[in-house]
Amino acid sequence: MKRYFAVFITVYTIFLLYMMFFGSGREASDVSYIQMEPFMTIQKFFTDTKINNEDFLVNIIGNIFVFSPFGWLGLCLKKFNKFIPTSFYFLLIITSVETLQYVTGRGIADIDDIFLNTFGMLIGFFLFKYATWKNIANIRFHFQLFEEKSLQTTS
Repeated sequence: MKRYFAVFITVYTIFLLYMMFFGSGREASDVSYIQMEPFMTIQKFFTDTKINNEDFLVNIIGNIFVFSPFGWLGLCLKKFNKFIPTSFYFLLIITSVETLQYVTGRGIADIDDIFLNTFGMLIGFFLFKYATWKNIANIRFHFQLFEEKSLQTTS
């Protein structure tokens, strides 16, 4: 399971980075955009009657949903089985990505994207913890194998 998830999350990350910087016809711009007022974009999507349902789904639900698999990184790396390291590293990486969008002019660096992406990762993390607690798909067995293998390599 660990190996399959590691391959999945690697391919998924490359795909997301491509979409964030090159997908949907994005081209580099000489003008960089940044939105640093918290919840401004989110509020606009909930209150502006000119925004259609598709834009709402893509920008709000999409920003949450597509980052939920990153909450499952504990399958690959033991340190991501805990809330603080997972949240800290995710915030660091997603903030770097948003900053890079600003620097390269490929997209809008938006503080609300950081909030929504992190919320998505947290949903994924709590689903991962729930799956581990309830032993869905015999997930504890895979962790026991992981523990045994790491003990064998350190001995």
